[in-house]
Amino acid sequence: MAKPSLLVVDDELNILKSMRRLFRQAGYDVHTANSGHEAQLILAGTHVDVVLSDFRMPEMNGGELLSFVKQTYPDITCLIISGYTDFDSVLSVLNEGVAYKFLTKPWDNTQLIEEVAAAFQHNTTQKQQNNRLENSDVLHSKQEMLSAVDALQYEKHAFTIAYVTIDNAFDLQDANVNTSEILPQIASAVELQAPSCQIFNMHNHAMILLLPIQDENEARHFIAHVLHSELNASWLKAEAASIDLAVSFICSLDFTVSTHNLFETLQEASAVLNNQDQFVSLNNQYLVAKKRRLTIKSDVHKALKMNQFSLAFQPKVKLEDGIVESAEILLRWRHQDLGWVSPAEFIDIAEADGQIHDIGDWVIEHGIKAIARLSRVCHEFKRLSINVSANQLMNLKIVNTIKNTLEKYQVDAKHLIIEVTETSLIKNLAVTSKTLHALKSLGLKIAIDDFGVGYSSFAYLSKLPVDILKIDRAMLDDIEYNQDTQMLVENLVKTCHSMNIDVVAEGIETQEALEKVDVANCDYVQGYFYSAAVNDQDIEKMFIMQPYRKKKKLSTAKESTA
Repeated sequence: MAKPSLLVVDDELNILKSMRRLFRQAGYDVHTANSGHEAQLILAGTHVDVVLSDFRMPEMNGGELLSFVKQTYPDITCLIISGYTDFDSVLSVLNEGVAYKFLTKPWDNTQLIEEVAAAFQHNTTQKQQNNRLENSDVLHSKQEMLSAVDALQYEKHAFTIAYVTIDNAFDLQDANVNTSEILPQIASAVELQAPSCQIFNMHNHAMILLLPIQDENEARHFIAHVLHSELNASWLKAEAASIDLAVSFICSLDFTVSTHNLFETLQEASAVLNNQDQFVSLNNQYLVAKKRRLTIKSDVHKALKMNQFSLAFQPKVKLEDGIVESAEILLRWRHQDLGWVSPAEFIDIAEADGQIHDIGDWVIEHGIKAIARLSRVCHEFKRLSINVSANQLMNLKIVNTIKNTLEKYQVDAKHLIIEVTETSLIKNLAVTSKTLHALKSLGLKIAIDDFGVGYSSFAYLSKLPVDILKIDRAMLDDIEYNQDTQMLVENLVKTCHSMNIDVVAEGIETQEALEKVDVANCDYVQGYFYSAAVNDQDIEKMFIMQPYRKKKKLSTAKESTA
C-alpha cells in the first residue's frame, strides 16, 4: 500500500531538512520544494495528498501557491505555516478556504505531526464525500456543465449561473454533521422549486446552478428564498445546526468574460463571502471592480521598482503661534493606466497579500530621506510623521529598518514621528506594545492616529509610549454647534495634557471648527482649512515662508512637542 504523500514547501533549507526527517520518521512519503515554482513542478509530475507550505517566501508566497493548488488540484488538502506576525496576511487565505488550517512557527514536533495527520484524515474524508456526490442522480459532471453553458450561449438563451458553497462546512464537520448529505439535499430542494434548473457538482462543498432566470432581481429572490430560507427551515428540523451559504451569481446578459474565466471569477467572489448567508451578483460593475483590483495587486511591485509612488505632505499648524513645524507624510500612486489610485484602495490590497511590508519600507526610506533634506534647509522644521500599518507593527523587523535608515541618512530620530491607528494597536496589544517601546527607544515620537473612530479608550494609552494623540475628524464633525462634543474634546485634551500627550485635531475645514478646537486647548490642527497635502517643494516653502504665522489670535501658550 502506497504511503500518504506530503509536499513540504519552505525557502529555508534547514527547515526543509528538519521537516523531511520528521515526517519520514512518521511514515509519510515526503517531497520538498525550496520555492513556490519548484512546488508547482513537483505537483505536475507527482501524486500529493497534502501540501504544507511556509507563507513568507520570495517571488511566490504561500498564499499564492496554495491558491494555485486549490484551483489546479482541488483534491489536495493545504496547510500553511508561519510566525504569528504573519497572521493578518494569512487570514485572507483561511477565509477564502484555500488553506485547511494555519500552523505556527516555531512548532512542537508532536503537535505538528498530529496536525498533519488530521489534514490527511480530512483529505480522505473529503475524497469519500466527493465520490458520493459524483454518484448522485441529481448532480451532473463539470464537463456536462461546460457543454450546457456553451449550448445556452450559442442558442442565445438568457440564464443565470450561480456558484454555491457551504461557507461553514468545516464548522459543521467539527460538530459531527455529515456534510456529504448537504449538497444533494440542496440539489433536491432546488429541483422542487425550479424543475428546469440544471445542477452541477464542483467538489469542495460547492456546486453550480444553471437557472432559467434572466433578471438579476429575480435571481436574488430565488437565492434568498429557496437556498437560504427554505433549506435552513427544513434542515433545522432534522439537525441542531444551520447551513451558511455563500453564493456568487451572474446573469448571462452581463457576460463579459470567457466561460473559463467566468467560473474562476465566480469561485473567487464566493470565497470572500465569509459571513453568514451572503450573495453577490457578478454584474459588469463587479467585474470591472475585480479587474481593477487584480491590476492594482499585480502592479504594486512594478510601481515600487519604477518609482511610481510619491510622497505628499500635509502640514500640521501649531495653534499657539500659527507656525508650521511638522507635517504628515501621505503616499500617492499615479498608475500608468488607472491614473491616481487612492491609498485607501491599494493599502487594503497590499495588507491582504503581504506587499504592505515592501510599501512600508519604501515610505520609510523616502520619508527619512525627506527629513534629511528639510532639516538642513528649513529653520522652523521639526518633524515629519510616517504611518505604519498593523502588519508592520506585528514584526520587530521594522525597528531595525527605521534605525538603519536613520543612520544611512544621518537623521536624528527626534525628527521622526511614527503614526499608528487605534485599530492596528488593539488587534494584538501585547505584540504592538513591544514594537512601539522598541521604536520609542530609538528616540522618535509615537502618535495615535484616528482616535475616536474605533476603540477610543485611555486604558491602553497608559501602557504605551504615546507622545501625540490625533483626534479623528469623525469625532469633530459637529464641534461647531454641538456643546456635548465641545465638552468631550475639552476633557479629552485635559486628560492628554495630564499624561504629557499633545493633541492634534484632524480634518479641520472651517474657521468655526478651528475656533472650537482652539478653545478646547488642542495643540495642533491639520486639515483643508490651512492646506491639503502638497508636494515636497511646496512643503519646503511652507516651512521657510510660514504663511500662517500669527494669522489667528492666540489663546494659549504651550511648548511644541509635535
